[in-house]
Amino acid sequence: MTASNVAISYARFSSTKQAEGDSLRRQVENAEAYATANGLVIDRSLSCTDPAYSAYDQSNVLKGKLGFLLAAINEGKVPIGATLIVESFDRLSRADPLDALPVFTGIINAGLNLVTLTTPPKVFSRATMRGDMFLLFEALLDMYRANNESARKAELVSSAWSDKKARAKLGQLMSRKAPHWICVQLNNEVGKKDPMRRTATLNADRAAVVMRLIEAAEAGVGNHTLIRTLHADGIPAWSKSGKWQPSYIQKIMHNRALYGAIELDGEVYEAYYPALIEKSRFMALQALRSARATTKVTNRGGDTVTNLFSGRLKCGYCGSAMNVAGYKSRKTGYDRKYVACHGARIRSPDAAKAGCRMHMWFLDQLEPKLLLWLTSLDYLALMSSNRSQADDERSQLAGLEGQLADIARRVTNITNMIEEASGTKALVNRQRELEAESERIERQIKLQRDKVAISEAHESSGQSRMAALISLFRELKRLGAEGDQVKLRSLREQLSAAVAHAVERITLFPVGPSLKGDKCSRYIVIDLKNGKRFEVDDSELQDDADESDAGSPSYIREGEDIEWLHRLDNECGS
Repeated sequence: MTASNVAISYARFSSTKQAEGDSLRRQVENAEAYATANGLVIDRSLSCTDPAYSAYDQSNVLKGKLGFLLAAINEGKVPIGATLIVESFDRLSRADPLDALPVFTGIINAGLNLVTLTTPPKVFSRATMRGDMFLLFEALLDMYRANNESARKAELVSSAWSDKKARAKLGQLMSRKAPHWICVQLNNEVGKKDPMRRTATLNADRAAVVMRLIEAAEAGVGNHTLIRTLHADGIPAWSKSGKWQPSYIQKIMHNRALYGAIELDGEVYEAYYPALIEKSRFMALQALRSARATTKVTNRGGDTVTNLFSGRLKCGYCGSAMNVAGYKSRKTGYDRKYVACHGARIRSPDAAKAGCRMHMWFLDQLEPKLLLWLTSLDYLALMSSNRSQADDERSQLAGLEGQLADIARRVTNITNMIEEASGTKALVNRQRELEAESERIERQIKLQRDKVAISEAHESSGQSRMAALISLFRELKRLGAEGDQVKLRSLREQLSAAVAHAVERITLFPVGPSLKGDKCSRYIVIDLKNGKRFEVDDSELQDDADESDAGSPSYIREGEDIEWLHRLDNECGS
């Protein structure tokens, strides 16, 4: 194959909707037909396509494959005399002619032929344009036409979008597109811009599913457990895949349409859709999920949540994490979980320096007692004793509102001065600056009001969630090991979320203040999110049912955790 018979095909379309049509196939087939008719052979390694890349903003050059092809041409990796075939010049560029011209001249000056499949096809090269200078003018006209056409479309789209946003401010639906739990009906008997052309109602069945998701999420249940519950109950997904996905659950939980609003270009329009919940409840949900997202609460895998205090348990001797582990004996069937210092397990420098050993605390002893101790706290009294985050947010809001009132007063004064002085330029400019500052503070106030709502909701939900711990725990015990595993996991996630909401850290001292102590003097230091700290002896951790070491190997004695592990290693599987 010589350079003179090498052909390169380039095809492009702008939008993802065009991918469903015939554009790409048509461009590629027409290029191959031209190559065959003119004795050219398409080089597949150099030919490329840019689906859904715009040539108006030069995305196909800056981000697409055309940019790589142009770079290869500039670096001499494309043979001189090769022919680049495109359907029309606007496939290469729709940018401003001054930006499009370097793309065109770069191809020509590298010694390539550029063919546009017009009727008849045009061949641009240094040789053809020397013979007919009008070809260069035709290329420039094509650039101008392509750019002008795209600019006109962009202006029409922008105008239509502005019109839709103006109608959205009035509570008029922009389109039939809506969240899956909302139905939009079209009234063809009225004009396109009639306020009553589209009306929205809640889909009762789907709204019930969303409410169920909201209530579970408010209780601290995670996306994966929500999905397990939906699948277990045979509730079909609303997507083409037929499966519920965590990303879609996430979108539902963050969609302002839940309280009837819509967000367009960062601006929120309320009373747009029929509301499913109140705005305050939506804000509370965001606060809970935000806290969950920034805190390790549960594990995604498994049938249950092994550690209700995940990410919070710390070793009091070396500061390492206290992780859950367990042993199961194939001989005796003995199976028990415990928490122990991870630093001691891996012999970390901090643990070695502290002389920390892997002393255990059995999970079935620690978990129920610690949960019941937490539920005994007078959480309301603790919360009211400190200045809350909501107080700080309200204080910031008051400050912003004061700034806005001051600017309004200054604008009024300047307006009066302008009228008296017949509008001096300096006063007019200052007025504009103050008005811009006023708009900026109004935006801040809007955001701050949302923060106040979230923190207030977070505060009130924290007060009630601790009170709900005891009922959740008792329900968990009622279910027991034979209960519904999906429901069991859901309950344990709720417990874990409630603990995470109130507790900052739980520091364990499994053998008392000194590493030379024994289990009789072990204790816990509990740090709450509100800054309160409690030191609790093991004797204070009482369960409502006797938790004994029944079932433990007979050779376990107080203070012999590490020896017990060594002995159990001999008979236990991994």
